[in-house]
Amino acid sequence: MTDIKQASVESSMQGKKFLYQQPELLTSETHGTKGITPSAHPFDFAKNEPAIPLTLVEISSAQRHYPVVFSSIDDPVPLAVVGLPGKGNLYVDAHGHWDSACYVPSYLRCYPFALAMQDDGKRMLVADRAATSITENAQFPFFIKNEASPEINAVMQFCVEYDEERKRTTEFSRLLVKHGLLASLRANYNNESANESTVLATYVGINMQKLSTLDPTIIVELHQGGWLAPMYLMHYSMECWRTLRLRSEAVSAAQVD
Repeated sequence: MTDIKQASVESSMQGKKFLYQQPELLTSETHGTKGITPSAHPFDFAKNEPAIPLTLVEISSAQRHYPVVFSSIDDPVPLAVVGLPGKGNLYVDAHGHWDSACYVPSYLRCYPFALAMQDDGKRMLVADRAATSITENAQFPFFIKNEASPEINAVMQFCVEYDEERKRTTEFSRLLVKHGLLASLRANYNNESANESTVLATYVGINMQKLSTLDPTIIVELHQGGWLAPMYLMHYSMECWRTLRLRSEAVSAAQVD
């Protein structure tokens, strides 16, 4: 398998943004007659994606269901691995629904909305105009009498909170780079019946050996800053490679039937 990575997950709104095809600043002048009508296939837009961005606070929830890795060694973004080559997203079914027993990353729950920073520092709400849930005569309008609707105000608050968590996640990633704690690793599958080992995936993860040899004062600093626990949680999430493999095999078997 090729490396688990997602080069575009933190691209700016001025360029490309992961999963957003046609981002537009939300204004009453342009979008006054539009709104959101919940889709019958809510996560269809992510059905082909093998990895989804995570913030630091989400790692504790995500690690129970997915391997949590990084996009790269030099500019790392935490990712929930949700698919293997040729299988797409193994947590989205044929009807565009996410597995109800598993955690849904906040990045997807923000969609089709996001924040964009203006030159004056003001944060504006952006919507992916290509999203099928954006319609005329919608169930939840964007604006009521040229004022943001209650639903849009709630979305704005959620996106602001997500953006703040993303900033803390960036700080976490910078610390990992600073201390050289990331490495290219492999997830192996030991097929006992065939008496062979197969490389299921190569990915960027926490170098636990390097972590164990850090100066004790640095370990204390990482612990006091709340940075140490998510490192161990990511390490524990590697057990989910087995879950991912079993899902992949189940999909293959269903396709044969």
